[in-house]
Amino acid sequence: MSVRLELDDFGKEALEEQVRRGSTRDAVIRTAARYYLADRDRGRLAWRPPRFVRTEHQVAGAVTNVELDEDTMEALEDEARRHGVATHRLAEHALLYYLADLDSGRAAARLGDALEGEGRPEVRRRR
Repeated sequence: MSVRLELDDFGKEALEEQVRRGSTRDAVIRTAARYYLADRDRGRLAWRPPRFVRTEHQVAGAVTNVELDEDTMEALEDEARRHGVATHRLAEHALLYYLADLDSGRAAARLGDALEGEGRPEVRRRR
């Protein structure tokens, strides 16, 4: 399943840095989505999509399409509905959330939990 991301210059550069380190765009976004969704119950203020994510007229610095597995995409769609945002906007937020945690070192301790069962992400859906 494909999702179209509209990234500002910061997001584009941060994503490209991960690609230069040997990953693919698809893998980075998939990991970011799983990481973000696994953090749902941690109570972090940064987890909630910020108000600006709700706008559809945001100017993008780069547009990229990425492929996500069905389970991850469905979990993102469910969570996006819960927040009243478009799925691609939540994916963009998840990417920045994940990249910020990578930069701070916070992600190192959490990645194992988020990526548990690589074949099938452990994401909790609320319907």
